[in-house]
Amino acid sequence: MLPYRVPVSSEELKAYLAAAAAGISYNAPLSEHRVADLIRRLAPTGPQWRALDLGCGNGELLMRLCETFGIAGDGVERDVADGERARLRAAERGLSAQVTFHSEDAASWCKPAELVVNVGAGYIWGDAGQALAALHRLTAPGGKALFADGFYRTAPDERVHEMFGDLPDLASLAQAAVDAGFRPLHVAESTVAEWDDFESDWRAGIERLGTPAARSFADQRRDGYLNGYRGVVGFGWLVLTPS
Repeated sequence: MLPYRVPVSSEELKAYLAAAAAGISYNAPLSEHRVADLIRRLAPTGPQWRALDLGCGNGELLMRLCETFGIAGDGVERDVADGERARLRAAERGLSAQVTFHSEDAASWCKPAELVVNVGAGYIWGDAGQALAALHRLTAPGGKALFADGFYRTAPDERVHEMFGDLPDLASLAQAAVDAGFRPLHVAESTVAEWDDFESDWRAGIERLGTPAARSFADQRRDGYLNGYRGVVGFGWLVLTPS
C-alpha cells in the first residue's frame, strides 16, 4: 500500500526496504495502544482456535496474538528475508513450536483458520474487494478476521494519486467487507500521530545506512509524506466476522 515509486534500481529498493523493515516492529502506522486494543477485540470465542497471518512480514502481530491467547498459528510471507527475521524472532521468544512461518505466496494459501489477519497486504490478491473475498473464504465460520489497508481521507492531488493509485474512502472499505460476506465488529483508522511515528521510524532505518543515495531516498520519502499524503491517506482497521 505504501508508496515506493521512486527512481532507484530494484536492488537498491530491496536494500532500502530491508533496512527500513529491520528497525520497526510493525510495517504499518500502528501504536502499541492500538495493538493492545486490537488483540482484545480479536480474542477467541471458542476452543482450539488457530491464527493465520497472510503477508505477515516479520510476524510480530501474529506472535503477539499467539502469545496472548496461547494458540498456534501460521504466518505466510513471500519475502524470504522477512520470513527469516520472523523465524529468528520466534526462536528468541520460544515460539518456534507454536508459530510456523511459511515462505510462499499468501495468494495460494487455502487452509482456513479461526483468526485470520491481513495488514497492509491486500495487494496480494489485487484490490481491497478481492482481498476481502479471499479472507472470507479463509475465515472459519464463527471466527474473526482483521483487515487493514489504506484509504483516502480527503481527495488526493495528482502527485498523491500517482503514489497510491485508486483507493476507497473508509465507508467504502467497510462496505467492501460487507459485500464480501463479513459483518464489521470494529472500524477505526490510524491517527496522524501513529502515521508520524511510523514514517519517522521507517526512514530511520534507511538513514542508518549513511550513504548519499540512501539519504536521498529518505529525503524523497519525507517530502512525499509531509508535503503529500500526510492527512490525505488514511489506514483503516476492520475487525470482522463472517455473516
